[in-house]
Amino acid sequence: MTHLRVCRLWGGITAVLGVAMLLQPKRIGLFVAAGGATPPAAVVRVLGTRELVQGAVILAQPERRAFVTAGSAVDLLHGTSMLAVATWWPRYRRPALASAGIAGCSAVAGALTSWAAVR
Repeated sequence: MTHLRVCRLWGGITAVLGVAMLLQPKRIGLFVAAGGATPPAAVVRVLGTRELVQGAVILAQPERRAFVTAGSAVDLLHGTSMLAVATWWPRYRRPALASAGIAGCSAVAGALTSWAAVR
């Protein structure tokens, strides 16, 4: 699979996740809460907007290594912030850790994709 295809796949998955979070914030919140406290729908929508924008930028410009690297960095920052949320607000620990895990996987995918572009 070529670098551009991998970038498009990553961008597409990110964008689809963002759309799901925007259209079904309560359902997504319940899913990631796994029986714990559900995050407010507004928070899920804000995060969904970020995912959608990030995915759209990567889909629009998959050949721009800087965009792919920036997306990976944003995911890394988001994952780190969710670890802080899990610590400071134990009530939302489950959804915060789920979000951190997803962001961490996405950050690794972006970093590997960006690295593959320079090989």
